[in-house]
Amino acid sequence: MRDIKEFEILDLNAVENGLEIYDLMNNAGNRLAEHILTEFSKCISFVFVCGKGNNAGDGYIAASKLYDKSFNVKIINVEDEIKTIPQKALRQYKGSTESINYLDTLSNDDTLLIDCLLGSGIRGEPKEPYGEIIDKINNFQNILSVDVPSGFMKNKTVIPTQTITFHDTKFGMSESNSGDIFVVDIGITEFIDQSCGPGELCLFPDFNPNNHKGENGKVAIVGGGVYSGAPSLAGLGAYRTGVDLVHLFVPASSFDQVSKFAPELIVHKLESDYVTEGVVEILGQHNFDSIVIGPGMGKMDESLSSTSSIISSFDNLVIDADAINSYNFRRKNILLTPHLGELARLDVNSSEEDLVSFSKKHGVTLLLKGKIDFMTDGYSLKRNYTGHPRMAVGGTGDLLAGVCGGLMARGLSPFEAARLGSYVMGLAGQQCYEANGPGFIPSDLGIFISKIFGNK
Repeated sequence: MRDIKEFEILDLNAVENGLEIYDLMNNAGNRLAEHILTEFSKCISFVFVCGKGNNAGDGYIAASKLYDKSFNVKIINVEDEIKTIPQKALRQYKGSTESINYLDTLSNDDTLLIDCLLGSGIRGEPKEPYGEIIDKINNFQNILSVDVPSGFMKNKTVIPTQTITFHDTKFGMSESNSGDIFVVDIGITEFIDQSCGPGELCLFPDFNPNNHKGENGKVAIVGGGVYSGAPSLAGLGAYRTGVDLVHLFVPASSFDQVSKFAPELIVHKLESDYVTEGVVEILGQHNFDSIVIGPGMGKMDESLSSTSSIISSFDNLVIDADAINSYNFRRKNILLTPHLGELARLDVNSSEEDLVSFSKKHGVTLLLKGKIDFMTDGYSLKRNYTGHPRMAVGGTGDLLAGVCGGLMARGLSPFEAARLGSYVMGLAGQQCYEANGPGFIPSDLGIFISKIFGNK
């Protein structure tokens, strides 16, 4: 079962991997026709009530198949202007179409109403005349909704006998709102399902024009002391996601260098030579939306102890680099971003099965960085194939940690942040290489990250 927005992402990624939306529509329509013949063979007439989107296209394909088999089929088009791809499907249909008033002439007992009216992408309550049409549909005894019932999860909704849905069920589906639920395959492979792609950009949140400073996200970066550039790059990465404020908490030994890196970074000096548990009290004086721990921090016992205390005290955390270790993660919103060498500290090997098991057991999300990035929250998994070999340069991982922290501050879950962050970082690396050549450095990537987010 998945959130409805995941299916928009999946469609875009399927196209990126060479599938055509029309081919998926054709597969869906064929499965729909087969289902109707199997489940509703006692019905005498079949009426497809169609809107203007892809749900309508699924219905047109199925109606054409049934009509060609000499069944009594009618299509009701609610909209005059139908989108381009469903129009192509409608051209296959050789039968007649009717107005919505045709529903008033039908026998209830032997008619199947196929609900292809509204898909999952509607915003708000169904507007008229859709509300009135939904009421008319609900007067029938036999109703089959396609993908989701029209008005799904709204006050005004079709209550079907059955719902045939594609690839996977949608969050919120139940027998009470969808009838008997049937899931059918329409040809999206496991490889496509588990691959990041341009669909991930749908996860990037829009800006609220009514927000004030700080309301688009505030991020804390805790690190430095051993390597001063790392927390600075993480801060830059966070800013490139559109957050408003990025605070860096670094030991005195890193303060001078970090405070001169970029004027936008708000840098706090810790009164110690490395990160200690004192940082926990300082963080508590602010109200951060996410915290990134580890860039350039070193592996001193007290620094690792401070990470454990941060886990105990706060939520929405990215644990990166030197801070990666075994802790009581307390099943909080935590993203761990190890490369293969750092993974060993978690006492887990790099097999996908073991990574998924670790994430599920500890309630955390893993982003294993490599030639192919692997991400899992213990229930779902994704792989990202974007990137460039030059991204092995030191500091790229710090930038990614900041990007993920920024995305989490803007409201994404750790798994969503990992997917989107990994995909965009890899794509930025490819574009940066094309623009700047083989000597690009992590700070060059920032503007490309921002442009990709801006072109979603």
